Amino acid sequence: MTSTEAPALGRTIPPAEFDIGTPIEWMVDPDNRARILGVTYEFSQTGERKTVWYTANKRRAKRFVVVIDLQTPRV
Repeated sequence: MTSTEAPALGRTIPPAEFDIGTPIEWMVDPDNRARILGVTYEFSQTGERKTVWYTANKRRAKRFVVVIDLQTPRV
């Protein structure tokens, strides 16, 4: 039976320590631009950038085009 008098769980990470990544670059398939292969996120508090690959093996694609606004390829 669940106790209704148990205190609620406290936060494990203070809200000020959350660092949400914002997508800034998309890596797309050069033959099918609708297929996103990876995304680079920039974190607001640290300024760090991290690329996440959405390929089958989660590794860097061999061929891709970098896009910064999902309409114009980055040169």
